[in-house]
Amino acid sequence: MLLNLAREFLLRPIATPRGWQAPHAARICLAALTIGLLPLGTNLLTPIFPVIQARMMLGNGAVTAAFVAYVVPVVIGLPLVGHWSEYMGRRVVLVASLLIATIAATILLFAASLPELLAGRALHGLAVALSFGAGAAALRDLLPGEPSLCARIILLASVGGGAAGPLVGGWLSEFGDPVGAPFTVYLATMMLVLVLLVIVRAYPPILAPPPRGFIGSLRPPRPSLPRSTFTVFCIASGVGFLSFAVFGFFLSVAPAFYAPMLGGSRVMGGLPGALILGGSACAQLLPIRGRQKAAISLAVMMIGVVMIVISQPLQLAWLLFIAATLTGLSQGVAFRTLFAALNSELPKQTASQTVSLMYVITYLGSAIPVLTLGWAMDFWGSTVAVTVFLLVVAAAALIFAAICLSYRSSSPSP
Repeated sequence: MLLNLAREFLLRPIATPRGWQAPHAARICLAALTIGLLPLGTNLLTPIFPVIQARMMLGNGAVTAAFVAYVVPVVIGLPLVGHWSEYMGRRVVLVASLLIATIAATILLFAASLPELLAGRALHGLAVALSFGAGAAALRDLLPGEPSLCARIILLASVGGGAAGPLVGGWLSEFGDPVGAPFTVYLATMMLVLVLLVIVRAYPPILAPPPRGFIGSLRPPRPSLPRSTFTVFCIASGVGFLSFAVFGFFLSVAPAFYAPMLGGSRVMGGLPGALILGGSACAQLLPIRGRQKAAISLAVMMIGVVMIVISQPLQLAWLLFIAATLTGLSQGVAFRTLFAALNSELPKQTASQTVSLMYVITYLGSAIPVLTLGWAMDFWGSTVAVTVFLLVVAAAALIFAAICLSYRSSSPSP
């Protein structure tokens, strides 16, 4: 009975459409808002982690575990659910993601122990997994023939939302309870976007249910890549992995690590993370051209990471801020270039699945390196572990710059 109802609701063709016939621009904004709102919620905790660490008496390893708890559902969920919007429709999946994110934020609002913190973060990761593939595919549907613009909007929304998280969280934490105030406002904002998504008239799914029926449409397809996209997919995924390793550092342990230099303020503690993500978001707006801009940007990223390393022993907050901004800007240009090149070569029917697979690898950068860093900080000390971590990142950026320099894409420069 329930299975039949689900099949009728999710997979029936839309013969008599109802709801708000939203303008084209409004649909683009709603998709971008959903993509950006979930990373914002994920990073609300960045400036509040020291407060939670003190309240729950957590070590550095536990803090990094709480940070990456959302990554595991993202990594597992993206390849499992990334194709659902092709059969169910983009709106249904986006609405589901916001509903799950609402439950997750409610748990985090009242979390009093590490298991509750991990549960809330994990549910938020599931919401991200649902939203990203569907949101990116929705924007691709709304902007056909414009892969570069589509890539810029996706990255601007996702990275811009992530950049706003630490600033919004730090600012709202100054009003009342440091955890309660940010999440109360966040929940109210999500409910508003959720209502708009529910009342908008949905477009029909782009694919008919497969012969195996409703359950068959939920099963993940066998991972596959067009041969023409394999090389650029690998480079884009590798650069994404490296980028998220740096983001993960700034969004988890960096606020406590740089607290003495930044005066212990929660707003200032979240500023470096906001600057690196904000720089990456702003890079989507820069009209930079040239076939080797990805390689040059990665070389600049290496310089920015080295400046981050130097800022700590010199205790120069301004150098940290400049380095974080430079690192974010250069990373954003490099990743935008590679993502646009990949996006331009993807067939519409598998775009959501392939983008989701790329982000599986990308999000692993927020998990494996950051967890390793947290354990290393508890074992070898914070200064040594962070310095080694950042120097490895700088070396990897230089290696990817060399790879991009030798790579010649057959597609036009985005």
